[in-house]
Parts: sequence; C-alpha cells; structure tokens
Amino acid sequence: MFSADELRRPSLSEITIMPLTIEILPYYLLVSGDGLGSLSEAQQHFRDLSALLVTERKAAKGVRLLIDLQRARPHSPEVAAHIERVLPMLYREGDRVAVLVQNTSIKVGTKTSHNPLYSDVFLSREAAEAYLSG
Repeated sequence: MFSADELRRPSLSEITIMPLTIEILPYYLLVSGDGLGSLSEAQQHFRDLSALLVTERKAAKGVRLLIDLQRARPHSPEVAAHIERVLPMLYREGDRVAVLVQNTSIKVGTKTSHNPLYSDVFLSREAAEAYLSG
C-alpha cells in the first residue's frame, strides 16, 4: 500500500523542466525534452542546433531531424515568437524534419509553423521515423 505522500501529485515547482537536448543518432538527429523555458534558453538551443546542422550538411546532402515534443510544455509568447522567426532560416532544401507531438490539436497548430516541403508533424514515432527514411 502507498502512503498519501507517495500518491500525491508533485506541484509545478517540484517538476524539473528539462530543456531540449540534441543527440546524434545513426540515421538522424534527435531533439527532445520538455521545451524551452526562456528566451535565452531558446536562443542558445537554436545556436547549438544551427552549428550542428552546418556540420552535418558538410557530410550529407541534407539533414534528418526528429524533434520529439511529446513532453514539451507550451512556450511563452516571447519564446514562441523567437521560434517562429528562427525556423524558416534553420532548414534547407534536402533536409527532412519530423516533429512528434502529443495530440491532434497540437499537431494542427504545429503544422502551421513548419514548411511542408521539408517537414511534417506526427503523433507516433514510427510514422516520424518512416518519414525520415523516405
């Protein structure tokens, strides 16, 4: 049996927010985490990602990137505006970007900020990985 303390939900202040991390996997780059909590965090993340994309493009015609936002929290308006400004400059022709989200309503909203020429939004990792391999 569990005690009341073991069953209680953590308060928002007790939940650790993990910023987005970037991993180099054999067939694609993986960005995952809880989201970007501040404008400075967003700026640093996109500087790091941009530098990595430049390096990866030297080795291949385009990059393959899976952005797993299933655990991500909504961004502040300031962070969201920064993301909207950066995304069009980040990706190139020949890239393939799969964005993984929690549900259909988030999927619809996310699609509006991604160029369908090189990006799509998915609810399952299997579908996202299939898109990247195509």
